[in-house]
Amino acid sequence: MATNPAYPFLEMDITKVMSSFKMPVVNVKAVMASHQKNVDALTNASQHAFEGVQEIAKRQGEMIRQGVDDITGTTKNAKALDSLEETAVTGAETFKTLYQSALANTWDLNDMASKTTSKSLGIINKRVAESLDEVKDYFAKPDSTPAQTTTAS
Repeated sequence: MATNPAYPFLEMDITKVMSSFKMPVVNVKAVMASHQKNVDALTNASQHAFEGVQEIAKRQGEMIRQGVDDITGTTKNAKALDSLEETAVTGAETFKTLYQSALANTWDLNDMASKTTSKSLGIINKRVAESLDEVKDYFAKPDSTPAQTTTAS
């Protein structure tokens, strides 16, 4: 049978070609165990992030309630003042207090967010390092099953 120059691979014995390649044995159980650990770490990191967001939202709600109470009290006190000078001085003092409170609240929220992010990223970082160490186990023979080998014929 003549070889077709356009399709030289049609008459090639693929089994002979493939038998010359050595295929590594992959420990599927180790790969699956590693990926399960990855999923667990991501779930754990997500849980910590979600809890952190809940704490931040709760704290923001407290800050808003406190701010509304402060503004309401300031408004009531402003009506009782007699002179323009007294109103201006009291207003400046009140604004300074409210500004310092808002600034402290901003720092507090920033600290909460940083801690949440650090904890979540720490979990992921630790798992990435472990996962890279586990790669060598992907090509080890499984302990619980007979030795699996791929041999070339």
